[in-house]
Amino acid sequence: MGTAKPKTRTVRIVRPPDADGVGVLCIETDGTCQFYTFLELRCEIGGRGFAVHRLGQGDLYHVRVGAPEDVSCECMGFLRWGHCKHVSALAALIRQGEV
Repeated sequence: MGTAKPKTRTVRIVRPPDADGVGVLCIETDGTCQFYTFLELRCEIGGRGFAVHRLGQGDLYHVRVGAPEDVSCECMGFLRWGHCKHVSALAALIRQGEV
């Protein structure tokens, strides 16, 4: 049995946060794009908090990005594996200074 090919994933800002703080990002996985709106929320328990809404699906996730102990997401991937594309995407955008 062969090994699974690792997924190629990129993230980019489609629209930077507007005056209300709402922006749009795109997570592309193996050539398929998924668009999300995001809004930074106040987070009093560590890290930076975001509301992330997948356009066209109605899925809303609360994502927390920060030190390893300050990372969480409500999606099924994070709940199962302890990491997900939402956390990775926002962490990458924060490191690049885009969010």
